[in-house]
Amino acid sequence: MENDTRSKDSQSSMWSVQKGTTTMFIAEVLGTAILLFIGCMGSLGTMGPILPPPLQTSMAFGMTVNLLIMMLGHISGAHLNPAVTIGAVILGIKTIPTGILYAIAQFIGATIGYGLLMTITPPELFNDGYSNSSVGHCVTVVHPGINTTQAILIEILCTSFILCAACATWDPRCAHTTDSTAIRFGFSVVGISLAASPYTGCSMNPARTFGPAFWNGNWTDQWIYWFGPTAGAFLGTYTYVYLFAEKKADVQDLQDHLRYIEMKSIKASLQDIHAKEEKNFKEENLVLVKGEEAA
Repeated sequence: MENDTRSKDSQSSMWSVQKGTTTMFIAEVLGTAILLFIGCMGSLGTMGPILPPPLQTSMAFGMTVNLLIMMLGHISGAHLNPAVTIGAVILGIKTIPTGILYAIAQFIGATIGYGLLMTITPPELFNDGYSNSSVGHCVTVVHPGINTTQAILIEILCTSFILCAACATWDPRCAHTTDSTAIRFGFSVVGISLAASPYTGCSMNPARTFGPAFWNGNWTDQWIYWFGPTAGAFLGTYTYVYLFAEKKADVQDLQDHLRYIEMKSIKASLQDIHAKEEKNFKEENLVLVKGEEAA
């Protein structure tokens, strides 16, 4: 009965909005806006004599993720990506209603961030260096030589890698490494983006793809960047859970063992106290007896 009650309480709590969701919503809007603003700014090709190399674009997005984890990680977790939020919901870190609000915030933020970049950049300079491009700046597109199945697989696999990394940072066994989470996660994004960008633009993030597509009216293959990262979120999270996460039984055994050790220590302490009190009592009685004999 107790287990049934806990199960019902857990199920009901998963459908409630978490405390502080308003603040977290604002943080996700702001964070995703900054991600698109700085990330896409880093790939502008009109501000210098040469086009930005792939490393520059990847570093712009990856190091912006680093910045935002340091800035907002303690507030909302700095998800910045509906795929990451899906993983958090699966693990029970976020409730379902809060996760939905996170996703809405991320799409709003991406739209605002890209729109702000368009506002501060003259139209004739707002491109990746090819002014005659019909695609639109920072819009994710599939390479002409890549077919739809291959593009979906790229987005699924790359997103699953990111989710495995996210699950690792949420793992209690990594609690002692949180000081370096921002830089490690940022460089993870840089590495994967460098490798996979030529294939699909390596979105891994439906909100990141939505912002530029919305402002440019370019919805070509948009569904790939929604389906791929979503499927990748499930794949990456459940892969980590089933292969690497600590089993509940193991955790319970450890907790029981620690509780036993704690109780054993308390019992030993109480025995020591009792022995000392008994010794003191005997010594006091001996002193009284000697005093009476002397009298």
